[in-house]
Amino acid sequence: MIKKFLTLILPVCFLSLFSLTSCDDLEIPVPFDIPVTVEQTLPFATVQTSSYLRYPEIALNLDVDATIKEKYPKLSINNLKSAKLTGFTIEYISSNLGNKLDIINSAKIYIKAPNLPEVLIGTVENNTNPNQLVINTIDTELIDYLRSKQNSLILEVKGAKSSVDELKVNLKPVFKISLGL
Repeated sequence: MIKKFLTLILPVCFLSLFSLTSCDDLEIPVPFDIPVTVEQTLPFATVQTSSYLRYPEIALNLDVDATIKEKYPKLSINNLKSAKLTGFTIEYISSNLGNKLDIINSAKIYIKAPNLPEVLIGTVENNTNPNQLVINTIDTELIDYLRSKQNSLILEVKGAKSSVDELKVNLKPVFKISLGL
Protein backbone atom coordinates (compact mmCIF):
# COMPACT_ATOMS: atom_id res chain seq x y z
CA MET A 1 0.00 0.00 0.00
CA ILE A 2 2.78 2.43 0.89
CA LYS A 3 4.59 1.43 -2.28
CA LYS A 4 1.52 2.34 -4.41
CA PHE A 5 1.14 5.62 -2.55
CA LEU A 6 4.79 6.55 -3.13
CA THR A 7 4.55 5.49 -6.78
CA LEU A 8 1.66 7.91 -7.29
CA ILE A 9 2.86 10.80 -5.12
CA LEU A 10 6.57 10.85 -6.01
CA PRO A 11 6.06 11.68 -9.73
CA VAL A 12 3.53 14.39 -8.85
CA CYS A 13 5.97 15.97 -6.37
CA PHE A 14 8.78 15.81 -8.92
CA LEU A 15 6.65 17.45 -11.63
CA SER A 16 5.48 20.13 -9.19
CA LEU A 17 9.04 20.91 -8.19
CA PHE A 18 10.13 21.06 -11.85
CA SER A 19 7.20 23.35 -12.74
CA LEU A 20 7.93 25.75 -9.92
CA THR A 21 11.58 26.16 -10.78
CA SER A 22 10.98 26.61 -14.51
CA CYS A 23 8.19 29.18 -14.01
CA ASP A 24 10.52 31.45 -12.06
CA ASP A 25 12.87 31.70 -15.04
CA LEU A 26 10.13 32.27 -17.60
CA GLU A 27 8.62 35.71 -18.12
CA ILE A 28 5.67 35.68 -20.49
CA PRO A 29 5.84 38.79 -22.68
CA VAL A 30 2.72 40.91 -23.04
CA PRO A 31 1.99 43.19 -26.01
CA PHE A 32 3.43 46.66 -25.51
CA ASP A 33 3.50 50.02 -27.27
CA ILE A 34 6.54 51.59 -28.88
CA PRO A 35 5.88 55.34 -29.05
CA VAL A 36 8.17 57.22 -31.42
CA THR A 37 8.67 60.97 -31.83
CA VAL A 38 10.49 62.25 -34.89
CA GLU A 39 10.99 66.00 -35.14
CA GLN A 40 11.03 66.91 -38.81
CA THR A 41 11.27 70.11 -40.82
CA LEU A 42 9.21 69.71 -43.97
CA PRO A 43 9.32 72.09 -46.91
CA PHE A 44 5.62 72.45 -47.68
CA ALA A 45 4.22 73.47 -51.00
CA THR A 46 0.49 72.91 -51.02
CA VAL A 47 -1.89 73.56 -53.84
CA GLN A 48 -5.65 73.41 -53.55
CA THR A 49 -6.21 70.42 -55.81
CA SER A 50 -7.91 67.04 -56.01
CA SER A 51 -4.61 65.13 -56.27
CA TYR A 52 -1.99 64.35 -53.63
CA LEU A 53 1.50 65.85 -53.55
CA ARG A 54 4.17 63.34 -52.48
CA TYR A 55 7.04 64.35 -50.16
CA PRO A 56 10.47 62.68 -49.84
CA GLU A 57 10.95 59.78 -47.44
CA ILE A 58 11.24 60.57 -43.73
CA ALA A 59 13.68 58.20 -42.01
CA LEU A 60 12.37 56.45 -38.89
CA ASN A 61 15.27 54.02 -38.46
CA LEU A 62 13.37 52.36 -35.62
CA ASP A 63 15.42 49.64 -33.87
CA VAL A 64 12.68 47.33 -32.57
CA ASP A 65 15.24 44.66 -31.62
CA ALA A 66 16.90 47.05 -29.14
CA THR A 67 13.49 48.04 -27.74
CA ILE A 68 12.52 44.39 -27.22
CA LYS A 69 15.85 43.58 -25.52
CA GLU A 70 15.47 46.61 -23.25
CA LYS A 71 12.11 45.34 -21.99
CA TYR A 72 12.76 41.56 -22.25
CA PRO A 73 16.54 40.89 -22.24
CA LYS A 74 16.13 37.19 -23.13
CA LEU A 75 14.08 37.93 -26.27
CA SER A 76 14.88 39.48 -29.64
CA ILE A 77 13.35 40.53 -32.95
CA ASN A 78 13.09 36.80 -33.76
CA ASN A 79 10.32 36.56 -31.13
CA LEU A 80 8.20 39.21 -32.88
CA LYS A 81 4.75 37.75 -33.64
CA SER A 82 2.76 40.89 -34.50
CA ALA A 83 3.43 44.58 -35.12
CA LYS A 84 0.70 47.09 -35.89
CA LEU A 85 0.31 50.85 -35.94
CA THR A 86 -2.22 51.77 -33.24
CA GLY A 87 -1.98 55.54 -33.28
CA PHE A 88 -0.39 58.38 -35.22
CA THR A 89 -0.43 62.13 -34.82
CA ILE A 90 1.45 64.94 -36.48
CA GLU A 91 1.88 67.93 -34.17
CA TYR A 92 2.69 71.48 -35.24
CA ILE A 93 5.80 73.10 -33.71
CA SER A 94 6.50 76.16 -35.88
CA SER A 95 6.77 77.51 -39.42
CA ASN A 96 8.69 80.21 -41.25
CA LEU A 97 5.68 82.09 -42.65
CA GLY A 98 3.07 81.42 -39.96
CA ASN A 99 1.19 78.60 -41.70
CA LYS A 100 -0.10 75.75 -39.58
CA LEU A 101 -1.37 72.24 -40.23
CA ASP A 102 -4.78 73.46 -41.42
CA ILE A 103 -3.13 74.12 -44.81
CA ILE A 104 -3.43 70.33 -45.20
CA ASN A 105 -6.90 69.13 -46.19
CA SER A 106 -6.11 65.41 -46.52
CA ALA A 107 -3.07 63.19 -46.09
CA LYS A 108 -1.92 59.63 -46.64
CA ILE A 109 1.00 58.03 -44.82
CA TYR A 110 2.95 55.02 -46.05
CA ILE A 111 5.68 52.92 -44.43
CA LYS A 112 8.63 51.65 -46.42
CA ALA A 113 11.60 49.33 -45.80
CA PRO A 114 14.30 47.93 -48.11
CA ASN A 115 13.08 45.24 -50.52
CA LEU A 116 9.46 45.67 -49.42
CA PRO A 117 6.63 47.50 -51.15
CA GLU A 118 5.39 50.66 -49.48
CA VAL A 119 2.16 50.12 -47.54
CA LEU A 120 -0.55 52.63 -46.68
CA ILE A 121 -0.74 52.84 -42.86
CA GLY A 122 -2.95 55.87 -42.25
CA THR A 123 -5.10 58.64 -43.67
CA VAL A 124 -6.76 61.88 -42.63
CA GLU A 125 -9.60 63.61 -44.50
CA ASN A 126 -11.10 67.10 -44.25
CA ASN A 127 -8.61 68.42 -41.70
CA THR A 128 -9.34 71.81 -40.13
CA ASN A 129 -7.14 71.50 -37.02
CA PRO A 130 -4.19 73.94 -37.16
CA ASN A 131 -2.15 72.24 -34.42
CA GLN A 132 -2.54 68.50 -34.89
CA LEU A 133 -3.34 65.94 -37.56
CA VAL A 134 -4.88 62.80 -36.06
CA ILE A 135 -4.22 59.99 -38.49
CA ASN A 136 -6.80 57.22 -38.91
CA THR A 137 -4.62 54.13 -38.77
CA ILE A 138 -5.14 51.11 -41.00
CA ASP A 139 -5.15 47.68 -39.36
CA THR A 140 -2.31 45.98 -41.22
CA GLU A 141 0.52 43.70 -40.12
CA LEU A 142 3.91 45.47 -40.17
CA ILE A 143 6.28 42.78 -38.85
CA ASP A 144 8.57 42.79 -41.89
CA TYR A 145 8.79 46.60 -41.92
CA LEU A 146 9.82 46.74 -38.26
CA ARG A 147 12.34 43.89 -38.54
CA SER A 148 14.44 46.29 -40.62
CA LYS A 149 16.31 49.16 -38.96
CA GLN A 150 16.01 51.11 -42.22
CA ASN A 151 12.31 51.94 -42.17
CA SER A 152 10.85 55.23 -43.31
CA LEU A 153 7.58 57.10 -43.76
CA ILE A 154 6.23 58.73 -46.90
CA LEU A 155 3.71 61.55 -46.68
CA GLU A 156 1.27 62.58 -49.40
CA VAL A 157 -0.92 65.65 -48.88
CA LYS A 158 -3.76 67.55 -50.51
CA GLY A 159 -3.72 71.24 -49.71
CA ALA A 160 -6.65 73.16 -48.25
CA LYS A 161 -5.22 76.30 -49.85
CA SER A 162 -2.20 77.24 -51.92
CA SER A 163 0.84 77.87 -49.76
CA VAL A 164 4.61 77.62 -49.66
CA ASP A 165 6.29 77.35 -46.27
CA GLU A 166 8.60 75.27 -44.13
CA LEU A 167 6.86 73.54 -41.23
CA LYS A 168 8.55 72.00 -38.21
CA VAL A 169 6.43 69.12 -36.90
CA ASN A 170 6.61 66.13 -34.57
CA LEU A 171 5.62 62.85 -36.19
CA LYS A 172 4.31 60.53 -33.46
CA PRO A 173 3.54 56.99 -34.58
CA VAL A 174 2.74 54.36 -31.92
CA PHE A 175 3.37 50.71 -32.77
CA LYS A 176 1.95 47.84 -30.69
CA ILE A 177 4.08 44.72 -30.83
CA SER A 178 3.41 41.20 -29.58
CA LEU A 179 6.11 38.68 -28.78
CA GLY A 180 6.09 34.92 -28.45
CA LEU A 181 8.45 32.40 -26.97
